[in-house]
Amino acid sequence: MYKWGMIACLFIVLLVGVCGCSAILPGTNKTTGATSAATPTLPETYIAGESTTPPVSPPVITTQTPANASSVNIQGAQVNATLTPVTITCTGLTCTSGLTNSTGTASEVNAPVSTFSSNITMAYFKQNPFLAVQFTATGTNTPPYSWMWSWTGGNVSSSGDPALVLVFNQYGYYVVSRTITNTLGTSSNSTTISVCPLVASFTTNQTTGLVPLTVQFTDTSTDQPLSWSWDFGDGGTSDLQNPVHTYTTSGDYTVRLEATNSLGSCWNTGGISVLPLTASFATNQTTGLAPLTVQFTDTSTDQPTSWSWLFGDGAISSLQNPVHTYTTSGVYTVNMNATNGHDGWRSSQPGQITVYTLPVVSFTAVPTAGTPGTSVIFSDQSSGFPAPTSWYWDFGDGYTSTYQNPSHQYASSGSYNVSHSATNAQGTAWLNKTAFITIS
Repeated sequence: MYKWGMIACLFIVLLVGVCGCSAILPGTNKTTGATSAATPTLPETYIAGESTTPPVSPPVITTQTPANASSVNIQGAQVNATLTPVTITCTGLTCTSGLTNSTGTASEVNAPVSTFSSNITMAYFKQNPFLAVQFTATGTNTPPYSWMWSWTGGNVSSSGDPALVLVFNQYGYYVVSRTITNTLGTSSNSTTISVCPLVASFTTNQTTGLVPLTVQFTDTSTDQPLSWSWDFGDGGTSDLQNPVHTYTTSGDYTVRLEATNSLGSCWNTGGISVLPLTASFATNQTTGLAPLTVQFTDTSTDQPTSWSWLFGDGAISSLQNPVHTYTTSGVYTVNMNATNGHDGWRSSQPGQITVYTLPVVSFTAVPTAGTPGTSVIFSDQSSGFPAPTSWYWDFGDGYTSTYQNPSHQYASSGSYNVSHSATNAQGTAWLNKTAFITIS
C-alpha cells in the first residue's frame, strides 16, 4: 500500500507530466516543473486521489485512493465564475490606471487586462485534503508584458503567461491573485479558494418578518463541528451552536456562520429580511355635512405603541383610535404616524376628509325704493361648499326668476316681500326679506 506522502508525490509528478505546466504547493514556493506548456482543463469536480474516468482528450491522472478521502464537492456561499476584469482607460496613446499615467507607441496602446477563472472555488474533504485547482488566464494582452501569480504563502513571476495549477494540501482559505504589467500600467484581480474539512450550514425558523424579528438559528453543519462563530449582519454575534437573535431595525441582513471541527473551519451565509412597521388607518366616513364627526381607526401592522394624528384643520391627537369633529366645510388631508419603539416613526398614506355645507343664502337689491316703473337689480351673494349652482327668486308681485342676478321692474305702488333660494349638491336654502322693496 502506498503511503500518503508517496501518493502526493506521484500525483504531482503525474500532473506535471500530463499538463506540462508548473504545479505548485501553496506555502512551499516551489514548482514541480520548469517548462510551461498548454495545460489541459481539469474536471470541474476532481476526486482527490481517486481514479477519474478519462475523457477522449486529454488524459487525466490516476492515483490510488487515500484512506477516508471524499469527493471534491462545490459547497457553500461561493460559486465558480470568471472574475471581473480591472480595466485601464486609454485615450489615444495615453492610458491611466489609478495614479499611473503613461504614453506609449502605436504598438503599445492596449493596456493590460488581468482576468482569470478557476475550475473550483470551494471544496470539501473529510480528511487528507489534496486539491489541484487549475487557474486559466482569460485576458488578451499585447507583449511585451510581465505577470505574477501570488497566493497565501507564495508567488511565481514570469515573462510568459501560462495557466497555473496549484495543489492545496491543507485546510484553509487561500487568496489567489494575478497581476499583469506592461508599459501602460498594471491590472490585477483575485479570488478565494476554500478547502474545507466540513460543510458549514444552518437553517432558520423564518427568513422574513416585521421588526422586531426574532429568529432561531439552527446549525446543520457536517462532520462534528466543535465551535461556531455567528455574524448576524446587524453587528450582533454569537458563539452558541443554535443561537436566537432579535433584529430591532428593518433591513436586509447577510448572516455568516463559520463552523470549526478538529481539522479546521469553513463558512456559509444566508439572508434575513426584516420588514418595517407599516402605518395605516381607516375612517367610518370620508364625506358629509358640517359638523362632521369622523371615527379614525388605526390599522397599522406590527403592534405600534405610539401615534400622532394631524387632522388637517389644525387639530391633533395621540390616541390610537381618535374621534374628531369638523365644524367648517372644506377638504382636509389627514396624516398619521406610528411607531413601535424599535424602528422609528413610520408615516401612513394621507387620507382625505371632505366636509360640505348647505348654501348660506344672501342677496342685495339696488334700489330698494322708487316710484312705479322702477327697475331693481338683485344680486345673489350666497355661499356654500360646494358653491350653489341654481337659484330661485320670488319678487312678491307675482313674478319669479331663476337667474342668479336678475333685474325686475315694479309697475305698481306697494310694499313687497322678496324670497330667494340657492341650491347646491347638498340641498336648498331660503332667505325671506319682508317689505324689502317699497314702491310709492
